[in-house]
Amino acid sequence: MIKNVELITNEVQDFSLIKIKLITSFYVSFYKEVGENKSLLEIDFVIDDDNGNKFIANFHFHNPENIRFESGGPYHQISIDIQDIKDKGWENKRYEVTDYEEDTLHFYCSDIEVISIKETDYVI
Repeated sequence: MIKNVELITNEVQDFSLIKIKLITSFYVSFYKEVGENKSLLEIDFVIDDDNGNKFIANFHFHNPENIRFESGGPYHQISIDIQDIKDKGWENKRYEVTDYEEDTLHFYCSDIEVISIKETDYVI
């Protein structure tokens, strides 16, 4: 499902999406690759493990579509859910990403990839 998720599971035992607590960075870019238009949504999430350690994980969401994001402050608390929607047969939409508690984030994407993770002293 999530490429390179072992970068997180090597640091956070029993990792699940429920351990993602905040968004600290949200960046959309557009580019061409071999003459084809592409897009990338890059989000930094704060992950809180069971021992009180906190990490910032950088995720790339490839070819995001129908992005809806509402935020009202310097950071954004989140309860993220990722559903595999491959069976729906929608072109270039493999995953649906939502904030299941506050409904402040919603989009579709073709691939999800963890790029990096680092420990942080970010206060939740």
